[in-house]
Amino acid sequence: MFEILFKYPAEFFAQGRLILALPWWQLALLPLAVLVVSFVLLGYFRLRGDTRPVDRIAIAILRSCAISLVMFALLRPMLEVSSRAPQPNVVGVLLDNSISMNIGDYAGAPRHEFIGRQFAAESGSLLRDLRQRFDTKLFKFGASTQPVNDIAALDYSAGASDLLQGLQQVQDALQGEPLAGLVVVSDGATGALQQLDERLLSLRSAGIPVHGIGLGQTSYPRDIEISGVELPERILQGSRVVADVAIRQRGYDAQTVDLVVEDDSRILYQGQIRLRPGLQSIEVPLSSEEAGPKALKFSVANQAREQIAVNNSRQAFMSVDDRSRRILYFEGEPRFELKFIRRAVADDENLRVSGLIRTADAKFYRVGIESEDELRNGFPITREELFSYDALILGSVELSLLSREQQQMIIEFVSRRGGGLMMLGGRHAFAEGGYRDSVLQAISPVIMAQQAQPEFAREIKIQPTAAALVHPALMVADSNEKSIARWLTLPPLTIVNPIRQIKPGATLLLTSATSGDDTPWVAMAMQRYGRGKVIAFPVQNSWLWQMHHEIDLQDQTHEILWRQLLRWLVEGVPERLSLTLSTHSVARDGVIGLRSEVLDPDYEPYLQARVRAIVTTPQGLEQIQPLSRHPSLDGVYEAEIAVADPGDYQLRVELEQGGEAISSATSRIEVTRDGAEYYRSEMNESLLRRIAAETGGGFFTPDDADAVVDALAAQQRGANALVRYELWDMPLLFVLLVLALSLEWGYRRWRNLV
Repeated sequence: MFEILFKYPAEFFAQGRLILALPWWQLALLPLAVLVVSFVLLGYFRLRGDTRPVDRIAIAILRSCAISLVMFALLRPMLEVSSRAPQPNVVGVLLDNSISMNIGDYAGAPRHEFIGRQFAAESGSLLRDLRQRFDTKLFKFGASTQPVNDIAALDYSAGASDLLQGLQQVQDALQGEPLAGLVVVSDGATGALQQLDERLLSLRSAGIPVHGIGLGQTSYPRDIEISGVELPERILQGSRVVADVAIRQRGYDAQTVDLVVEDDSRILYQGQIRLRPGLQSIEVPLSSEEAGPKALKFSVANQAREQIAVNNSRQAFMSVDDRSRRILYFEGEPRFELKFIRRAVADDENLRVSGLIRTADAKFYRVGIESEDELRNGFPITREELFSYDALILGSVELSLLSREQQQMIIEFVSRRGGGLMMLGGRHAFAEGGYRDSVLQAISPVIMAQQAQPEFAREIKIQPTAAALVHPALMVADSNEKSIARWLTLPPLTIVNPIRQIKPGATLLLTSATSGDDTPWVAMAMQRYGRGKVIAFPVQNSWLWQMHHEIDLQDQTHEILWRQLLRWLVEGVPERLSLTLSTHSVARDGVIGLRSEVLDPDYEPYLQARVRAIVTTPQGLEQIQPLSRHPSLDGVYEAEIAVADPGDYQLRVELEQGGEAISSATSRIEVTRDGAEYYRSEMNESLLRRIAAETGGGFFTPDDADAVVDALAAQQRGANALVRYELWDMPLLFVLLVLALSLEWGYRRWRNLV
């Protein structure tokens, strides 16, 4: 009934607004029309004769209503409503242009065969169906995203896939269009996923459904892949390092293969491994005899009928430092530990141990000093002097030998300088030396006894924990098996500091063998603190592993252990100039992020440094690029390095002062043709399904890909438009006009005024 009277549904009136479409010049005549109407109405009040005042008022009101309805219709009233005007919607199609599209696991053909068959300009059936119902726009994506008119522009040579960036760029490119949705044709491989939640939120907020068509197999029937290699960024020359190699395989269970590690074609390691189903981790011990940035190649021989052969090898990078590291050993009483430690590292050109031993009250003996002024005043009393060392060993030193300022300096040495601290056991160490309630207790990895026990002494058999068995500093033989066997045969040592607990976050490395229900003693524990590390080694006579009657004269266990412990102690101690790369391996035409932290002589952030990067190309050409100061991190400078041709690039970062480079850091970059496209190259169905589910889209396979057209049509969206509807001819206006005139005539007839 409402629509019959008012011509349009009630929703139109609720959502729209009333406007008048009469031109402005006609609206200017409106006051004149009002005067005419007023003159006519006044004429009724001048009537005399048999009319009463009430008659004249009633007739004037009814006649005014009729005239008002006519005038309202003449003003051309309209209802303006916002609605969706029918028009063709836009669909953005993202086509994967990466190298992984060449993998032949799509019905015995490369993955890109599906794209060629379904999206060819003339014969592509899926493209034809999309264009019949939508304004279809094509994009290709790899490391970057570009619009294309035809799939002839795709060469499937991109060495990286950045699907998330592609979604963002296409969303930006089609902003303002009546977008029905996006279609992604890909195997789901992409780079970093840190921005995934943010990208999905943006698409969901904009109401843009993303439909995925997944290409490739979700798992290969037969393939071996070196999925990753973990190495420390920087080590000291001659240090032992353990590489953690992750191998993933399917179809070769229980087979034995050779794992080879090479450094510029020089074999560093070769050993056999037995393949287990799925993912397994292999610990590979390596040595570092030559200094400089290293690119180590880890490889497994190709096996019969493997899906992909390229992923059987992988490169890993580390820098081998040949700089001499300085270690300060502070001992509170003469004992054998310092003598045997110095003997263990006597032939090591990368370790310099300076000793300070108290021989009597206020008397100290200096050994291994490099100048007459070194340690001249005893333990360092300035930060500059203490910070000149890379590591500090505290022996049997009672806390009273260190002032409060020196104790605070030790904490800053670890946390700010990033130095290594080792706390040895002894009669004046830990709780027995008064450290239980000191500020140094805060950085210790162990929980000291509540009260000192000066009479305590216990002989313990040292036993490595699971964490120690894979730690390079605690490998006392050439292999894990030999190292475990050697630990079990070492003679016992003595502890005089009863410590049974470590702090949360610390790592227990050495403990005592237990018998019955006895709680084991802590023999070695470590924890990170600020930039540095703290190691507690509460034994007082490790030298027995050199001089015990059960130890052979040619046995090098004590020397090997202490060389490795001290190298570990100084490992990772920061220089004033550091270098960090976003990645060491990138596809051609890629970009690598470079970050350098610069510290002043007090190891505070250097705010006004001039830092530059020098890139040496495989052809030997040098490219210089200055680093820019980070907007929010003090002392941090960064840049992006663009690399084009495949090959091995050398990278050096220099800190300039007075036009000269005063320090530098070096690294290497590997630029390849295929990037990481052949690693984890199976279709990432879970990612494609998640993107579709969280944006309101769907996931399809090549077999049901044609259903994506109906899915887009079901969600089709239109463009908003303002539509105006005429109101002057509403039936209600005619009914009211007739009613007003009829009532006036009836009233006049009733009053015999006709």
